[in-house]
Amino acid sequence: MPDKLFNSNIMLAAASQPFVWQEHTREIITTALLSMVPTFEGRYAVTVALGMGMPPVFSYLLALVCSSIPIPFILLLLRPVLDWFYTLPIKPVQSFAAWLERHAAKKRAAMNEKNQKGLRGRFSADTAELLALYIFVALPLPGTGVWTGSAIATLFEMPRGKAALAILLGNMTACLITTLAATGVLAIV
Repeated sequence: MPDKLFNSNIMLAAASQPFVWQEHTREIITTALLSMVPTFEGRYAVTVALGMGMPPVFSYLLALVCSSIPIPFILLLLRPVLDWFYTLPIKPVQSFAAWLERHAAKKRAAMNEKNQKGLRGRFSADTAELLALYIFVALPLPGTGVWTGSAIATLFEMPRGKAALAILLGNMTACLITTLAATGVLAIV
């Protein structure tokens, strides 16, 4: 209990001081870098930023922008990297690439089968995949997010532009959910 009280006092003290971005460069850089780390990403960097005394809107926007930077790189470079893995004379690397592609093909086939059974023509298979990708990225859970969503989009061979938009919208939603939860807005609702 005393630790919790101490932590809340630190948060209140940090929030009561004015935030001048020129004086808080270290906090901004920390948040920006944490936003780009796989599995941590923007949704968790927001809580760190708020804990360091950054305003909620600034924290949200900084984490969102910085966590969105890897999207085009993953969408454009994962396929060439996997193709390069096949050319390496290292058997475990080749096996990993083959396993990853087989696993993705099985998951995509299972998803398409469920789409044909459950949605009965309400959505096309492409739309259902993009909607599932958005939901996957939007849920602020460990293992879901921009990095994993971009990898899935590449392995499922989704159209890059549409996939990037679904991932970006999912990232916006995940960062917003985390920001609202960290600031206590969701506790009121």
